[in-house]
Amino acid sequence: MLFVACSMATSMAYAADHSLSFQQAFKKVEQYQAQQGLWQARESIANAQQQQSRLWENPTLSVQQTGFASSQDRELEVNLSKKLDLFGERRAAQHLAKLELSQVQLDQQLYRAQLQLALKYRWVQLAVLQQEQQLTRAQLKSSQALLDATRLRYRAGSISQLDLDRGLMAHIENQQRDQQAQQTIQIAKRQLAHWWGETNSDAFDLQLEDPLSSAEAAIQQHQQNNLFVRSLQLQSQQQLAQIQHFRAQARPNPTLVVGMVRSQTANQKNTEQQLRAGVEIPLTIFNRQQYAQQMAQSKADYLNHSQQRYQQNTERLIATALLELRNLNQQLSLVKDQQIPLSEGILQKTLQGFQAGKYAMSDVQQANLQLQQQRLQQAQLLKNVWQKALDTESLALGVEPSVVGTEDAISQIQQRFSANLAGAQ
Repeated sequence: MLFVACSMATSMAYAADHSLSFQQAFKKVEQYQAQQGLWQARESIANAQQQQSRLWENPTLSVQQTGFASSQDRELEVNLSKKLDLFGERRAAQHLAKLELSQVQLDQQLYRAQLQLALKYRWVQLAVLQQEQQLTRAQLKSSQALLDATRLRYRAGSISQLDLDRGLMAHIENQQRDQQAQQTIQIAKRQLAHWWGETNSDAFDLQLEDPLSSAEAAIQQHQQNNLFVRSLQLQSQQQLAQIQHFRAQARPNPTLVVGMVRSQTANQKNTEQQLRAGVEIPLTIFNRQQYAQQMAQSKADYLNHSQQRYQQNTERLIATALLELRNLNQQLSLVKDQQIPLSEGILQKTLQGFQAGKYAMSDVQQANLQLQQQRLQQAQLLKNVWQKALDTESLALGVEPSVVGTEDAISQIQQRFSANLAGAQ
């Protein structure tokens, strides 16, 4: 028996030492999701675009022959033409490709922050479920104490069989709640482990900090990084760079033509060779990329407006959300630190009085019901306060809670950041 007890203690200590922390879990999620190859593909495309923008335009070789029979005048013309970049079209393309690579790097930071927040939603959900189970087991312990006291009074003949059956029924209901809570936690653990490609992981370090402090620290960090606003700014810069590229394309870049013409008169052997040089200048009469520039300018204006509106609205929304969070946190503290300890003391005293025959069965049931309702209230407040904390953090990051807080959050996030892969050229 001593060996068994020591083995159990060693196993519990090992599980405690090797329980998975949030940061360790996030690292596993990152490594597993990296196997999808999203960022390798986007970086490869952006680097290839940058290399492509540095290439010079190919020259053109043209060969023309007039007359083929010896009785005809013959002329052979060989020309080599090359478009000259006098207005910075290649330089504008390089700048645009450089901004695209910067966008990929910034998107990767934003993706990582959203992925971390999505995992935090699931992590907190599991931690809240475990705290709910602790409340359920505390209520189960209370109902067991009530049932034991009821049995003693029943054996003494001071209460009826009906009172005993009611106490037993209440205890069975609490047992069912505890079993349901345990099953829900097991399912939640399996679902969480799926995020890093495993089927199950039982050991989690699910210690939760104060939700208000957690939200305030996360909001401050997101505001310092300012990833979403920087992304909007960079997208606007890309549109302005695209406008400059369109303007350079619309300029009449000349094409230099250098060639040789060899002529031979009919029925004569003598040939005449001449060097030919010329310039072709396009007439930008109709297509000056004016509508392409207009579209890019409209996109840039919209992005600038979205950035300003986001900054103005987010500041107000975060302030309101933090106020709601503080109120919820105060309610949770009131129930947890004052009401429940007081109700537990009332139930304990009522049970003692019930065992001594001073109180009726209804008094004990009323005290137990009041404690149960307050524990349920604590569980609901715990859900609400963490939901508000995570939603506020989501607001500061610039992503909708409906994206990072859903079951398929990873799929939605990856879909967002892989949308431009289909249109990559």
